[in-house]
Amino acid sequence: MKNKNIKIIGLIISIILIIAVGTYAWLTWSSQQNTDLYSNVGNLLEVKFTTGNDINATDMLPTLDPLTNGEVTTFSVKNRATYDYAIDIVLNITSISTELKSESFKYIILSSDTENGEYTSVASGDFTNMVVGDNTIGGEVIPKKATKYFKFIVYIDGSVENNSNVMGKALSGELNVTAHENEPNPPALVDGLIPVKYDKTNETWVKADSTNTNNDWYNYKDKKWANAVLVSDTNRNSYINGSVGTQIPESDVLAYYVWIPRYKYRVWNINKDMNMTNNLNAKDSGIDILFENNKESTGTISCNYDFTITDGSLSEICRGSNSEYYTHPAFSFGNDEVTGFWVGKFEISSETPDVLTSNNYYGGGNVTNLTVRIKPNVRSWRYNYVTNFWKVIYDMQIENNIYGLNTSRTNTDSHMLKNMEWVSVAYLTNSKYGRCTNNTCTEVTINNSSDFITGNAGDTVSASSASGITNAYNTAKGQLASTTGNIYGVYDMSGGAYEYVMGNMSSGNGSYTYYTSSGGSNYTYTGNEKYIDTYSYGTTQINQITYNRARLGDATSESNSWYSDYSGFVYSSSSWFVRGGGYSNTTSAGPFSFYGVSGFSNDSFSARASLFALTSN
Repeated sequence: MKNKNIKIIGLIISIILIIAVGTYAWLTWSSQQNTDLYSNVGNLLEVKFTTGNDINATDMLPTLDPLTNGEVTTFSVKNRATYDYAIDIVLNITSISTELKSESFKYIILSSDTENGEYTSVASGDFTNMVVGDNTIGGEVIPKKATKYFKFIVYIDGSVENNSNVMGKALSGELNVTAHENEPNPPALVDGLIPVKYDKTNETWVKADSTNTNNDWYNYKDKKWANAVLVSDTNRNSYINGSVGTQIPESDVLAYYVWIPRYKYRVWNINKDMNMTNNLNAKDSGIDILFENNKESTGTISCNYDFTITDGSLSEICRGSNSEYYTHPAFSFGNDEVTGFWVGKFEISSETPDVLTSNNYYGGGNVTNLTVRIKPNVRSWRYNYVTNFWKVIYDMQIENNIYGLNTSRTNTDSHMLKNMEWVSVAYLTNSKYGRCTNNTCTEVTINNSSDFITGNAGDTVSASSASGITNAYNTAKGQLASTTGNIYGVYDMSGGAYEYVMGNMSSGNGSYTYYTSSGGSNYTYTGNEKYIDTYSYGTTQINQITYNRARLGDATSESNSWYSDYSGFVYSSSSWFVRGGGYSNTTSAGPFSFYGVSGFSNDSFSARASLFALTSN
């Protein structure tokens, strides 16, 4: 490929365009010919850089319009395969002047479905944090049998008053394109977890092949999410050491989990406008999700939350634009990045779900001396303070725990589901990997059991409440209450009990101060910051000023009232988020429902567990 020399008022940028494409392997081509370069991978993926003459930009001036005054390199990617490919656009910098690592010097990547069609931004940013070496600056999904056209543009930002520092400075490097099938990270099994699949013939769960040969364990393209179980110690070793296909009776199972792989998603409402028309049609056609490799954060959008902003402006400022990708924040856990996490398949229950307490069946009640279960067809654990729920789930890792979990939190972490973790499940649900097929999405059916039976489903999507079990989780109708529409998804995300999540509003203006509310006796914020998603203080619950306190990726302003799910933010008298709605909420229940409450014990409120593997690569 011919070298490109970009000159910007004496600033010479030499970008050597080399294509690197591969599926789990890197292949590189280069050419000194002044012709178009075509590169093929297994005759499935074709990448074409249009070279032509050197780019001379001696007349380039600071601009607000990159298309008019920026310097452009074009390329296209054609996918001949019968499955989607994900590409990453990588700028490999060999040298860069310090002065160019500036907000003045920027790039934008545009894409289009046709060469002469309308181009939209898929990535943008500046060179502030660029390093010598690989910098992933954008990404895109190339659908099967489709071609995408791209423009990579560099420019000087005309909105910055003083751009003189960039004059006469230099950047050199390579523009690479890498590609891989859009496959999720493999599930990270921790001590005690056993991979399982459902045996339809015998209506039981059996041990699955952890190597996933022939997609025996999971296949996200077919909406088959990975499942795993924790079992009692009676037969644990026999299951762990047993052969694939070994039956694991319900009586031995303590907890069911589902794997949520690390991903980034295409953003449609970066400025958190509660009335925004979604031009990406993410609700009806599906959220555009790209799985990320290992612990990479390849989303180009970045956000910074500022608790000192209390005048109604956005508390969180995000760099980037709509149509670009954002690595979902649920996959950052304190100082750790994770390849994914395990979420409880059902709302939590206790060891005594049917014990009569205070003339009612609360599934556990307002205590911390019971142990957690995550099972179908039992009463969920309710009527507990939010932080009591946090404690009992955290204590699943105590010394000599019944689950077989490692007691060290350096490699395993059991905790109550955070607000962002709930939403990462909801977004995956409203994608082609969940409830969307051929650009059409279906709503998760409500759990309408007034007895709070886990995994239950109503006869219709928004059925009115009914006692007992209407449709069990493993029946045809019951599976419509799953995030996948089959038995391999997550249940109880619409209706059942309201679910507390660890999302808390500050108790005052100007900074984050833990708001204990009426249920904060068993949680100390200091030292436990990573277990909670924090929000700035506010006094309103449903208006634009309210949603200016939102975070990108939390499904509040972004997906306000999707499927008519209820929307009500945390505010001065209600500092904790609950999600999913209740069994009697009919149309207002669902994965996108949220509400602010005070953290008190309530016979309609439960919680959900998550389990993180922190040492996986």
